[in-house]
Amino acid sequence: MINQAVRYFSTIARHGSIREAAEELHIAQSALSRQVQKLEEDFGVPLFERHARGVKLTSAGEIFLRHAQSSLRQFERVRSELDALKGLRRGIVVVHAIETLVPNILPRAIRRFSTRYPEIRFDVTIDGGDHVVAAVREGRTDIGLAFYPPAESEIATMFRTRQPLLAVVVPDHPLAGRPRVSLADCADYPLSLPTRNTGSRILIDLACKTAGLHMPAALESNSVAMLVQFLTVNHGISFLPRLSVWDKLKSGELIAVPVRDRLMNSATIDAITHASRQLPVAAEEFLRFLQGEFQDVHELANASPKREAAAAGSARSLRAAGHASTGDKRS
Repeated sequence: MINQAVRYFSTIARHGSIREAAEELHIAQSALSRQVQKLEEDFGVPLFERHARGVKLTSAGEIFLRHAQSSLRQFERVRSELDALKGLRRGIVVVHAIETLVPNILPRAIRRFSTRYPEIRFDVTIDGGDHVVAAVREGRTDIGLAFYPPAESEIATMFRTRQPLLAVVVPDHPLAGRPRVSLADCADYPLSLPTRNTGSRILIDLACKTAGLHMPAALESNSVAMLVQFLTVNHGISFLPRLSVWDKLKSGELIAVPVRDRLMNSATIDAITHASRQLPVAAEEFLRFLQGEFQDVHELANASPKREAAAAGSARSLRAAGHASTGDKRS
């Protein structure tokens, strides 16, 4: 069995605070400190540097953490394989994902998976893409779902689905009726953009730089809902993947216009794991299941543009009718 002190040590290292680790583990802070001191006495070296804001790993602590995390992962694997002998009846799947996947694919995938394996539990954290990648890198999650994540030696991409960034506007926006737009076409309107260091923002900034455009954001937010609200209030533009606003596109509340730009069209949502980590059986099975769900949603999404084009046509008709009505009143 894995030594309890190893789990305690890993939790403290993750939080950088004995107090916060004690709160998560539901044990006394003094008891947790004694466990750390016992480890340091056993190894004969300090594992943490203590300072006013918490603790920081020493060089020895970083070495011990690598081996501790490897031991914990092996223990998780053994336990999951034993669970697999029971027909995958138990287990927990830890997922870190971007907000884009919340409205549609992730809840649907979990619901359908849980119907097949009702005893499997899920621990899902929604965060920015950079934090999702960090959680995978640091071994804090089984599966990460991120938009256009950077290539790293410690990160393995299990599968990806193409999700171009589209110019998203309200139906009566001047660009709503166009079959395609360029980045230059969008530069004259207020922009609401994801926060910096996220995969989508990095791609947007790179595309603008390549096109020789300076496009400052009127609003930056890590909330898709906030970015979308800006569109309705300011008649602005945001660059988002279709999955982020799928429901609003289907209802006609928003229009998504393809962007003529190679980089904007190269974007993907990737399912990532730690390159050297063998996943628990339950996480492996969910990953396979999730890939099928992405494929299903991708096929449905490909059928959506025709409906959106019809909605855009209706918007143009409404604008034309409104202009005609205004002209009648003036005459």
